[in-house]
Amino acid sequence: MNKMKILVVPFLQSILLIGSLEAHCPVYLTVSLTGKTLQDTLLEINWGPYCYGPPQWVGIYAKDPTTSNFQPDFRIDGIANRTGKLITPIKLGKLHFPGGWNRQDASDQPATQYPAGKCLPHFVASYNGTELLTVDCLKIQPNWMAQIKDVNRLPLKDIFLPGTHASGAVFGSSNKSNSILVRDYLVVQQFDVWSQLVFGIRYLDFSIGYKNMNTENEADNFWIANENMLITPLVGILRDVCLFVKRSGEMIVLDFSSFPIGFYKHPEIYSSLYRLLRQELGYEAYRRNVTKDDHCANRNIREILQQDRHILILFPTQELPYPASESTMLCPPWQRFSTSFMNISQTLDYMQLLFSKKPDSPVRDDGWIFTAVRSMEQTLNTQKLETAKKRAAVLNPKVNQWLKGPWGNNANVVAMDYFSNTNIVDLAIQVNAHKAFVMANKDYINLDIFNLC
Repeated sequence: MNKMKILVVPFLQSILLIGSLEAHCPVYLTVSLTGKTLQDTLLEINWGPYCYGPPQWVGIYAKDPTTSNFQPDFRIDGIANRTGKLITPIKLGKLHFPGGWNRQDASDQPATQYPAGKCLPHFVASYNGTELLTVDCLKIQPNWMAQIKDVNRLPLKDIFLPGTHASGAVFGSSNKSNSILVRDYLVVQQFDVWSQLVFGIRYLDFSIGYKNMNTENEADNFWIANENMLITPLVGILRDVCLFVKRSGEMIVLDFSSFPIGFYKHPEIYSSLYRLLRQELGYEAYRRNVTKDDHCANRNIREILQQDRHILILFPTQELPYPASESTMLCPPWQRFSTSFMNISQTLDYMQLLFSKKPDSPVRDDGWIFTAVRSMEQTLNTQKLETAKKRAAVLNPKVNQWLKGPWGNNANVVAMDYFSNTNIVDLAIQVNAHKAFVMANKDYINLDIFNLC
């Protein structure tokens, strides 16, 4: 009797996943870019992409419709197209995060872990007649990385990290953020940094400006900037990041990507910012091993958490004078690619070049960041000045849809303005679960086949 071993590559799960997506029509909720205030912002129903059988009707509920026979608060009938988005009259309302995930919640009790996320009181369900097809909800996902088996073994360069561009450019209490110019054209996120992290964002992009505020506190001089204007103070955002990682145990990438105001030819200001980062983030910042290599993107989450640290800082160390320029607390920047000055057609072509990872692609075997944005200057060049929300409302659904194809499997960091009108966090979770499964099971199983002849 001969014995033969056959290596089975675990593509079966991928085939089943793709088959299930094609067999029905995914329906989900996002936050539209309407409303002067966050509470007044309207919810959106999304379906697709490429539904093979659109449902007969879809409803929005304030409670889980699987628990009882509720009537929907809003209903749409007659969905015909295979991909779509519809703004509803349902308002987001005042945000209250359950389970100890509000910033102001007491820290003496650990926050609740949510393996599959936690629904806020906004649900969407699709039906054929009275047959329930799908249910989803607007959800927070404060500890999603810890819930994906084996994802902590993947190098950071192989993980899809959902991110925000100009992460701190949020409308707030600062006088600088109260002008119409700032509110309509320079603010590019609906949710503050704390809320972004609770919803599941794991990469934050910071453009930093410096202005001497003539106070005794050095930290007061550093501001979040966007489009070369100061928006909001930096130090409070750094403290929110630290509080979140303590409460969640998750790993966050902070990218100090540009320094448009006050830094040029002033190495002492870079040094002052470095001191602030060391003061506020030092005990949570990953320390790279310079004897191993300088490529922090080759590290995995497990290696970072083994140091009992949760924040990886990207910073152009060449701008710092010695010895700060050799700080192990700072990682060299990753490759950056942006669509700032592209129209939709050019963005599609550019994404195809980047995400295909073909030999002519500029993406290399290192960490890389794709920033899907349209700048204010780009709209001026087309003689049509659009607000930041209008720009994101056009671009984000397209990029989100394209990433749901095979390109998403090659994504590293994807950063957006107004990420909240997409489901990029859910998409990243699905992609990372698949990547981790394939990595952990590449030598998955040996079948013993007996030749009985």
